[in-house]
Amino acid sequence: MIIRSVNNPKRQQTAKKNFSWRTLNIFLSIACVVLGVVYLVGINDLTVKGFVLKDLKNQQQMLMEANQDLQTKVLGLQSYASISPRLQGLNMVAVEDVVYLSSKAPAVAKK
Repeated sequence: MIIRSVNNPKRQQTAKKNFSWRTLNIFLSIACVVLGVVYLVGINDLTVKGFVLKDLKNQQQMLMEANQDLQTKVLGLQSYASISPRLQGLNMVAVEDVVYLSSKAPAVAKK
C-alpha cells in the first residue's frame, strides 16, 4: 500500500491550522503596531497641549500683574493729590457760587 502525502488528510488539517495561526499572528502584530502608533500620537498631542497650556497660564499671570499695575497708576493719577498741583498750572478760576437750574413743571414739545 502506497500513501501519498497529497491525499493524506492529517497533513491537510495540519496545514490549515498552521496557516490560521500564522494569519492570527500577523494580524496581532499589525494590530499591536497600529495601536502603538495611535498611543504615541495621543501622548504626543497631550504633551504638546500641556506645554501650550502652561505657557498660556504664565502669559495670563503676567497680563494680570500688568493690568493691576496700570490700574494702580490710573488711581494714583486720578487722586486729588495728583490733580491739585496740575490744576494750579492751568490758571483756572475757582467757583464761588453754584446755581442749579430746575424746571417747575415738566414740558413736552409737540409737533
